Amino acid sequence: MKITPLDIQQQQFRVRFRGFDMVEVDNFLDLLANEFEELLKENSQLRDEERRKMARINELEAEEKELRNALVSVQRITEEMKNNARKEGELIIEEAKGNARKIVDSAHAQTLQVEAEINHLQRQRAQLEASLKATLEMHLQLLETFKKDSGDSDPASPAPPRS
Repeated sequence: MKITPLDIQQQQFRVRFRGFDMVEVDNFLDLLANEFEELLKENSQLRDEERRKMARINELEAEEKELRNALVSVQRITEEMKNNARKEGELIIEEAKGNARKIVDSAHAQTLQVEAEINHLQRQRAQLEASLKATLEMHLQLLETFKKDSGDSDPASPAPPRS
């Protein structure tokens, strides 16, 4: 049972022979009621303050939870960005390697083509030299033949010098 200050003030005692001084009892009850009322007010204020502080604690805990969630999200996003950047870098490297292979293969093919062309030109040169040599030898033989034939039958040709 809760006692209120009003209960204390309205409390009535029976009077008996040689009992307490009623004024003194009433004054004490009034004093007690006032003190009790102040304690109740203070208790009420403390409970209000406790409720406000608990509400603030709950707000702060909620904010802390949100911040932790945000931090976890930021960390996850950062990891995803790092992984994406790493994958993109690997793709760029692979593409560059592929392009480099194409360039090397193209250069190799050009080298083979140039070497084939050089071999072809060397064969043509050898054929040309052989053809020219054969032509020169044929002309020399013709000259020799002509000299032999003309030395015997051509009187206008100069005579070989005599020693």
